[in-house]
Amino acid sequence: MQFLWINIFEWKYQEFLDIIKNPTKKTLVFTPNPEILVRANMDAEFLSILKKADYNTPDANGLYVGSMIQEGFGFFYSGFTTFFHKKLIQGRYGELIKGSDLTRDILEYAAQKQKHILVLDNRVEELKSEFDKKKLNVQQNLKSLLEEKYPGITVQVIFSGDMASDGIAHLIELQGISYVFSCLGMKKQESALIDIWSYLPATQEVVGLGVGASIDFLLGLQKRAPIIFQKLGLEWFYRLILEPRKRWKRIYTALVEFPRMIKSTIKN
Repeated sequence: MQFLWINIFEWKYQEFLDIIKNPTKKTLVFTPNPEILVRANMDAEFLSILKKADYNTPDANGLYVGSMIQEGFGFFYSGFTTFFHKKLIQGRYGELIKGSDLTRDILEYAAQKQKHILVLDNRVEELKSEFDKKKLNVQQNLKSLLEEKYPGITVQVIFSGDMASDGIAHLIELQGISYVFSCLGMKKQESALIDIWSYLPATQEVVGLGVGASIDFLLGLQKRAPIIFQKLGLEWFYRLILEPRKRWKRIYTALVEFPRMIKSTIKN
């Protein structure tokens, strides 16, 4: 798959997981979804950042729909095929590699191999909602929560603004950190990794991943959709039902703005 001249990884999930379990150099992994690609289409700086990844992996079924639209199929046919002929779609475009699944599986592997990991996150500054209170409690105990859930890993947590990029790079080298999970939100998390990576030697065996709220899901701070919704590719619908006011704009971006963007790039 390719969108906006960004190549999207098209292999099987396990094949990709095997690659990043044993990196031979510093490696960056970003997980684009339709919302990210729409933002990148309007933001040249963000687009340039995404192009610097070693791997951009498909994080949503909408990318399948977009690929079929690029090939000349209609939106409704593409959507129908994506949701009801998954084996055909996956054989053609590769399996989805979702940030939440990737984060979970890497942490499980890191626990087995007693790896060091680093988490970059935004510190909760104001308690505007009940969620903020829960998030603050998780952040205050993030190291212990992760080490308890995945015994064997050693966790370092750095909040945005607490350490400069060159200092973080030095820490990665000094502690032999294997995985860096950037949870800073769209664009900011990818940009932070790019900056840190600029201070690392090319041979440093470390993987940086932009994973959004994946760790929140793993620790139960945010509830992930039931398995049946995940398998059907309807996680977005489940979230829309639970949080319609919060989610409708993101769903609109994925279902309306993204296909519209794909059609416009075909014309251009």
